[in-house]
Amino acid sequence: MTTLLTAEFRKVTTLRFWWMLGLAPLIVGMFSSAITLPVMRAFTDAFEADPNEANLAATLFGLAVAVALVVLFAALFGAVNVGTEFRYKTLTTTFLTARGRDGVIGAKLAVTAAFGFFYCLVVEVVSVALLLTFGGDTFELRGSLFAMLGAALICATLWALIGGGVSMLTGSSVGSCIALVVWYTLGEMILRSILSGIGIGSVGGILPVSATLGTVANAAAGNEIDWLTLWPAAPLALLGWTAVFVAGGWALTRQRDIT
Repeated sequence: MTTLLTAEFRKVTTLRFWWMLGLAPLIVGMFSSAITLPVMRAFTDAFEADPNEANLAATLFGLAVAVALVVLFAALFGAVNVGTEFRYKTLTTTFLTARGRDGVIGAKLAVTAAFGFFYCLVVEVVSVALLLTFGGDTFELRGSLFAMLGAALICATLWALIGGGVSMLTGSSVGSCIALVVWYTLGEMILRSILSGIGIGSVGGILPVSATLGTVANAAAGNEIDWLTLWPAAPLALLGWTAVFVAGGWALTRQRDIT
């Protein structure tokens, strides 16, 4: 198993896409802070408030954007990392040289999850450093922040696995990436609107993106945002979706003709 993990890790690090996907949410988050800062300062100047409040609000907004994006990009990494094996037929060679398909699939998913966790960790470390630098005296490191950041790490890891599971089900990295982006940005919101219109809006709370929002936003004690799924239902729902996609993709890949 160690050999398979090493091989999968080397596969990822020899290609460019792994660091490009991780860099994107970090840069966008920083630019979001830079764009928001003039607006926040205009408000503080108009109401003669503390300028530090503008810095803190802008940096927190950048953190929120970066975390939201890193979860999506973790899913895209999972889809690309798994899907390229089908696209370039490299999975055939890997399966033929390994003792069984299960070990290969398990190693690939383990490395995929590790990179999803790593993406989110880097983004959070940089974002917290920016908060400490530009947040001023109004910012304090509190347990509630660390609880939400910890929940985001879990979500990024699970979404990386979801991305990998979707690619195993479809056998296409491109199709999986398009499906993930559409669902994450618009698809689930549209479905929730439809469900609300027919009187079963509560079902929408356990959909993947909604469960992710509930997991992060309601992670800290005292955070009970009613329109988002509460703990422990939120993380359990997200874990359930992950299990469905991974199990389905795993079962299909074990039987798929790869010649």
